[in-house]
Amino acid sequence: MVPDAQDVAPSKRSAMSQLAAAAALMRPEQWIKNGFILIPVFFSGRVDWPIVVNALLGALAFSAFSSAIYIFNDICDVEDDKQHAKKRLRPLPSGQISVPAAIALAVALFAVSVAIVFAAGLPAKLFLIGGIYAAINLAYSLGMKHVPVLELFMVAAGYILRLLAGSVIDGEALSPWIIACTGLVSLMLVVGKRRGDVANALDESGRLKSLRHYTLTYLDQLVTILAAATFVTYLLFCISDYGMIRFGTNVPITAIFVLFGIFRFLQIVSVQAGGDSPTDLILRDGPLRTSILLWLLTFAVIIYA
Repeated sequence: MVPDAQDVAPSKRSAMSQLAAAAALMRPEQWIKNGFILIPVFFSGRVDWPIVVNALLGALAFSAFSSAIYIFNDICDVEDDKQHAKKRLRPLPSGQISVPAAIALAVALFAVSVAIVFAAGLPAKLFLIGGIYAAINLAYSLGMKHVPVLELFMVAAGYILRLLAGSVIDGEALSPWIIACTGLVSLMLVVGKRRGDVANALDESGRLKSLRHYTLTYLDQLVTILAAATFVTYLLFCISDYGMIRFGTNVPITAIFVLFGIFRFLQIVSVQAGGDSPTDLILRDGPLRTSILLWLLTFAVIIYA
């Protein structure tokens, strides 16, 4: 007996909606953060294709692993997210996907990340970095996210750990300059996100209790301090013996794009009350994205030309 087309169509739509919900649950837009794994390879100045491929595979493995962590976080927050103005539309609180299915997806993603590391023969130290990343995020999901100030450092730590993962794959120690600049930039992004949360009153459900301890004035002060510290630190790197010897006397030119990017970020955060999604800023804001691309292009010419 041939099934009626009207009977088949709903099942197909249901399957497609389930796949779409699973994809959204993985938060692929967050994978852009794993570009930090490629930074040590980019600044190494070597075009070693096996290492480049390994770095890309490491970023892929970290993407799967971080998605598993995101899913765990969503499972922990599902009841609170149902009361949230925006987050209630996410796959779990909206009922687009069940908790058992989400758990299965998280386990599968974790297995995929481990399989990639083993199959590619990546350094075993990545498991240590992954373990630290998981521990921080699990602690965050289970209650530390409600501790003001500390939660900012916990979120920012994810960027540094990605940078360390890239260093392990590349096989070279990180410069203190790159660690300092990355730490300051990541803190600035996280504080900007919190500023956007407070400005847009995104904590109506009271889930993120740490927001009660923040005010716009306080967060504006933090963003200003971090923006200044980021640029000063980067400028000191540009004119340092390390920067001049490693990259040449033209490296201070790149500070122009960094300064523009910081100014644009401050405009979005302070004037437009944005910044609550750093990944959206990078992906959708033309001026900010252009400044980052020009910075990368200029550095690529300095390093490899």
